[in-house]
Amino acid sequence: MTLAPLRLDDLSWADLVDAVRSRIPAESAGSWTLHAPVDPGMTLLDLQAYLLEQQIYRLDQVPDAVVHAVLRLLGVPGPAHSTAAVTVLQVVPEEPGARLRIREGASFGREPGRGTDFHLEGGLDVLPVRVTGLSVRDASDERDRTADLAAGRPVPLAGTPGRPARVRVRLTVSGDGFPDGGTLALLFTLEEPAGPWTGSPAPEGWSARAVPDVPPPARLHWSYGPVGDVRALQAGAVVDGTGGLRRSGLVRLTLPATEGGTERELLLDTPAATFAAPPRLLGLAPNTVPAHHARRVRLEEGPDGPVVRRFVDRPPLPGLVVALPEDAAGRLIDVGRFTLWETDDAGNARAHDWAAVPDLSFSGPLDRVFTVDRAFGALRFGDGLTGRIPRLRRTGSATVLWAEYRLGGGPAGNGGADPAVRSALPAALLAFPALAGFAGPRPVAEAQSPPGDWVFTGVPEDIEPPGAPCTARALVPSAGGAEPESPVAARRRAAVALGVVTRAVTAADHEELALSTPGVAVARAHALVGVHPAHPGRRVPGAVTTLVVPRVPRAPGDSAAPDAVPLPVPDPGALSAVRARLEAARLLGAGVFVAPPRYRPVRVRVTLAADTARRHLLGAALRHHLDPLVGGDGTGWPFGGVLRPSALQRTAERALEAAGDRTPVLSVAVALDEGPYESCGDVPLRPGELPGPVEVLVCATPTSGAVPREVRA
Repeated sequence: MTLAPLRLDDLSWADLVDAVRSRIPAESAGSWTLHAPVDPGMTLLDLQAYLLEQQIYRLDQVPDAVVHAVLRLLGVPGPAHSTAAVTVLQVVPEEPGARLRIREGASFGREPGRGTDFHLEGGLDVLPVRVTGLSVRDASDERDRTADLAAGRPVPLAGTPGRPARVRVRLTVSGDGFPDGGTLALLFTLEEPAGPWTGSPAPEGWSARAVPDVPPPARLHWSYGPVGDVRALQAGAVVDGTGGLRRSGLVRLTLPATEGGTERELLLDTPAATFAAPPRLLGLAPNTVPAHHARRVRLEEGPDGPVVRRFVDRPPLPGLVVALPEDAAGRLIDVGRFTLWETDDAGNARAHDWAAVPDLSFSGPLDRVFTVDRAFGALRFGDGLTGRIPRLRRTGSATVLWAEYRLGGGPAGNGGADPAVRSALPAALLAFPALAGFAGPRPVAEAQSPPGDWVFTGVPEDIEPPGAPCTARALVPSAGGAEPESPVAARRRAAVALGVVTRAVTAADHEELALSTPGVAVARAHALVGVHPAHPGRRVPGAVTTLVVPRVPRAPGDSAAPDAVPLPVPDPGALSAVRARLEAARLLGAGVFVAPPRYRPVRVRVTLAADTARRHLLGAALRHHLDPLVGGDGTGWPFGGVLRPSALQRTAERALEAAGDRTPVLSVAVALDEGPYESCGDVPLRPGELPGPVEVLVCATPTSGAVPREVRA
């Protein structure tokens, strides 16, 4: 049951006055007889009751410092600072064929002057290249997928899971090319599989939440050169932000010198692919870079700097407040570094790092800490008891202060993709602005990438050559911006965090931890207690084997796609990530193991009263009903679930009724492996098993003199 919250403030001023007044006769032995408001003693009692009521009220209030301390004791991070929205910008030179270099920190704005500028996370080499072709070769043949990508149809980048594939990207180099070489930044936008999903999807490669240490599902080998004569790029020349095509991300390729007016080919090989499902490409755009709705400020000052003077112009007294420059009031996100050159009591000088804390109340007199006042853009230091008082050494001309902080953030930076792209391109090409030229014949000037809706707002020196005109477009919606978290919101978050499973104790704990493994797509998990892979058929105390089913496409029509995966199996990298998570959370002495799902071949025979042309509907309906991801009640067939012929018969009847077919279903029989059919009793699977592959045979009762027909559906 839920306990009622404790309330200490249960007395009002009137209650306190009445309680004191009732005790006056006994306490004064009857000598105090006038209890009217005109009596000075009653006035004093009223005043004391007023003061006591204020103290009782404060007992019910929890100061922010106590909230911070309790969160720290519980191991929950304190109130979060404001966060900055992030997006991916594609830079477009206004002069066709121009080659630009844009330095880190350069800014672009959709609405200049309104504080919504986005700053590049890193430098960008804008190369005069366009994507003009795409083909994919799997185990069977090579197909040109340029039209599919331009029309908005997802393009599988690999064949059957585990089979190698080869992707060719044709690039057109214009202008003068890049005779000194360059770094090409390609944005790969991959489709998130549809279907049941209980965990957190893998964050995009440009997101701060992206997990970098998950083993990739494929080794990517890149080559570049003239069409038909490519050469492998060195390992250090490729920075893969997709995690081996596990998620959307940016791939940076250091390319050799290339002349303008030529065609080049970028070749991607996956010789050791272990994808649970082939990744599907939605968009491919060059000259892209992540951008944040925040500006990074690096501050270095000598003895005469304005911030240093705030330290040295006043005595080392408690309550020192130092405002940061660059108009930080209301825009300060966080302070990444704050270092001061200090002198100790013995006269020795050295640089010391100071750390930001939520509150000074729980710091000692020697702790170099400060609090961040984001509303005023200032740093507040201690009083010598709770936090050290800074003492700078102001001698010579060397640097005595180093600081790094970010300005901006908040929800104002959140928004959609570039509206200029939406208005300039057909709906089917919104995700592929780099391939807009494939929509049909267009004039040469119009075939170039249309200008973006973002205006360059930095200084001319941010671009090489200085002042070169360019625009940008947001290829993905900017998201992630938020205001600083209040103590009340932090308390609510802590209440939720305390309910999150962090230790693997029960079978449900193992399953929940597997489902919430960051960086991998796990759709279902099932824990088998007492099962050890090295001792099949025996119960081993302390051993828990968790079966993992990955997330693969299950949208309408996916079952008929060439890259369909009816029996999903996780890649070794995903199994390794889940195993590492369970190892860190297991109990002492327990053994945890992670394995792919166990599939058992199932044969289903459907007997009809008459033949029908809709046999394929029966096969599709029964396979969907037994599917490991969407079967059963819609969340996947239960692990080790019993196969009941009566339930399968109802599924077959509903499939025919939905199509308007009144052909009666006489019976349904089920068989496992090569065993006999069972049409009446239940057919159980072993613990942890799932049905698959499912073979459906449809036969019709023959009329007089006819030969029985049995057809695989």
